[in-house]
Amino acid sequence: MTYTGSDVEGGAENQKAPRSKMKWYWKLAGLLFFGYTIFYMLMPVLNSVGIESIRCEISSAKSHTSSGGSRGSASTAGVLVETTNCGKVHVSTGVTFDNQDEVAASFKAGSEYEFDLGWFSRVWTKDIGQGIPSVNDYRLVD
Repeated sequence: MTYTGSDVEGGAENQKAPRSKMKWYWKLAGLLFFGYTIFYMLMPVLNSVGIESIRCEISSAKSHTSSGGSRGSASTAGVLVETTNCGKVHVSTGVTFDNQDEVAASFKAGSEYEFDLGWFSRVWTKDIGQGIPSVNDYRLVD
C-alpha cells in the first residue's frame, strides 16, 4: 500500500480532537494561589493605608530578629515590645542591627507610647491572623 496523504483506514478524518477539560478544583486552586500571591505582594501597600494610632502601656521590650526566606536567609532587625493593654507589637522602623539594643532599652516599663498601625497590621495581622502587628511609627506620650 502506498501512502497518499490521507488516513482513511484509521478514520482520522472523522475523529474530533480530544478537548482538554481541566477539572474545576484545579481552576479553583490556581485562582486561590494567584489571589494569595497578589495579596502577599500588596501587604506593604495595605500596611501604609488606613493608619491609626493606639496608646499602649509598655511592660517590656527586647531585641528581636525576624528571619524569612529560604532557611532564614533574610533577617530584619527589630524590637519586640510587650504592652499591658495592646499585646505585642513589632518595631522595625529605624532599627538596625547596630542600634536594636539601644532602641529596646529606650522603652521603659510603665511608660505610655503611641503606636501607628496600618490597616494590614491592625485588621489582618492582629485581629484575623492572631499575629504580631508591625508598627509604622511610635512616640512617647507625655
